[in-house]
Amino acid sequence: MKLIIILCFFVALKISSQTKYSTVDTVFINFHKNISAAERMYKKDSLMQAYAKFDNAFDNYKGEVNPTHFFNAALCALSIKEEYKALHFLENAIKGGYEIDSSKFADIIFYNQNTKKEYNGSIAKWTNEGIANRNTSWENELYGYYEDNKKYGTPVYIAAFDFCTKCISNPSCSKVTPDFKSKYKMIKDKRKADSLVANDLIKNIKQFGFPNMKLLDKRACAFARNILMNYDSDSKNELLNDVFVKALLAGQISPEYYATVIDRRSLLNGSGMIFYEPNLGYEKTLGKDLLTVNEKRKTIGLYPIVILNTSAVKVKEKPKDPKAPKLKEEKSVNGGLYDY
Repeated sequence: MKLIIILCFFVALKISSQTKYSTVDTVFINFHKNISAAERMYKKDSLMQAYAKFDNAFDNYKGEVNPTHFFNAALCALSIKEEYKALHFLENAIKGGYEIDSSKFADIIFYNQNTKKEYNGSIAKWTNEGIANRNTSWENELYGYYEDNKKYGTPVYIAAFDFCTKCISNPSCSKVTPDFKSKYKMIKDKRKADSLVANDLIKNIKQFGFPNMKLLDKRACAFARNILMNYDSDSKNELLNDVFVKALLAGQISPEYYATVIDRRSLLNGSGMIFYEPNLGYEKTLGKDLLTVNEKRKTIGLYPIVILNTSAVKVKEKPKDPKAPKLKEEKSVNGGLYDY
């Protein structure tokens, strides 16, 4: 009887599950079109082009901007000696709660005496303003959750999740084998723990707002996003979609994160990926469907997937003259463009 119930459960998932998500307006789409181009150019060291894109993105957008973009724009501006713009971007980043890693302080160099003086005289004030509303009690609560649930982030649980999501979406994969049942039990145990943690987190979100750098430090924000990402009990994203959309429009989560949540839920409920995020190789099998997927990605402000035809890429010949200057190789960009 138990096996019949399990089989019926998965059949029902396959037939009726559709993960909920919301689209965004043209203004938001255009902003992220510009900001993703800027971030990509910045990571590829195309600094002049990146600076122009950052500047254009900020000037033409009146919505909320994640402070990470302002900080990257500041470093970009400093690299090309646009120090007054860099100062402006840094002010926005730090007042927005951005925490500068110790390794990044060495990159903040002002040569102009006026900008240097203003930066040195203002950074403490900007920092105090950025963290004035930090909720340390909530931070400590999140650290406690992390310590209590460390085992669910170990490779054995990650492997169990990957196995079950692939099996669920594959009709020929048996859902009644001892291996599947044992791994699915691990997922259910993790779901139960995640649900308890997520319920407490959702209560705090209703009271204080979505975790962001003004409310919590960077590490606590990452924990909170991870908890919500793993809230697989909300298998169709019906409970949290409004929370995610509000955070997306407020610059507190990125289109990448939102798409990853939707695709995670979709894989687990058997309805298949929608945005193919993160890009882990699945996207290479899309073929003609790539256009459809990219249209869907655009509706949430997410940049398109571009699949490079490596066979068509020409290998640069080495210069015959040993004294000739070396050809500059293009810097590749791997992984996502956002870290929030």
